[in-house]
Amino acid sequence: MKSWTRREFGRLTGAALLTALNQPKALGQAKARVVVIGGGIGGATVARYLAASATAIEVTLVEPRQSYATCFFSNLYLAGLRPFESLSHGYEALAKQNGIIVIHESAAAIHPAAKTVALNNGSKLSYDRLVVAPGIAFRDRALKGYDEAAMEIMPHAWNAGPQSKLLRRQLESMEDGGLFVLVAPPNPFRCPPAPYERASLVASYFQRRKPKAKILILDAKDSFNAQDLFQDAWNRH
Repeated sequence: MKSWTRREFGRLTGAALLTALNQPKALGQAKARVVVIGGGIGGATVARYLAASATAIEVTLVEPRQSYATCFFSNLYLAGLRPFESLSHGYEALAKQNGIIVIHESAAAIHPAAKTVALNNGSKLSYDRLVVAPGIAFRDRALKGYDEAAMEIMPHAWNAGPQSKLLRRQLESMEDGGLFVLVAPPNPFRCPPAPYERASLVASYFQRRKPKAKILILDAKDSFNAQDLFQDAWNRH
């Protein structure tokens, strides 16, 4: 029996969804309606490609934020190598260029039998197909003592946005000779190279601005993604 990678499975399910929604409709029948909950990388990409690939589909994207900050490249922002504005993306072009209906609201409930999504403002959306792409969130207090208040003192900055700006300010305000401590999470977590890439780029910033500063990585794992490559770079630079 063939095993599928996640990428292959995504392509197959996407093709199946397009095939199902693009079936010929009776004269005068409304377009098929797809509601996508979540306007991050996954949700916005699905919405864009559905709208671009099938004229018989009306795509509605539900996302409470007015703009989205990408996690990728955020370490370059921390290192002072690119502006925060380059990480931020609004939804105007997505709506204008692809004909997507963008609703800046949060989804409150999904009713599968009725095929409706209830929004926080009390309105409802009907759908033929629903895509749920909520992204990730931090479990408050999963680590004893690390609650929302602590995150404002010791920012994780793994969700790009205000946390990224806070960590950047803290790096800038550090005294030369200070210590930056990074705690790498246990497996599994998204983007396995991210903590070590962050350490590398913070080190680059320190080399340029605070050459006496040091970095301490706390990592309970016996090995990590691309360890040989990172350690080789750290030894050389």
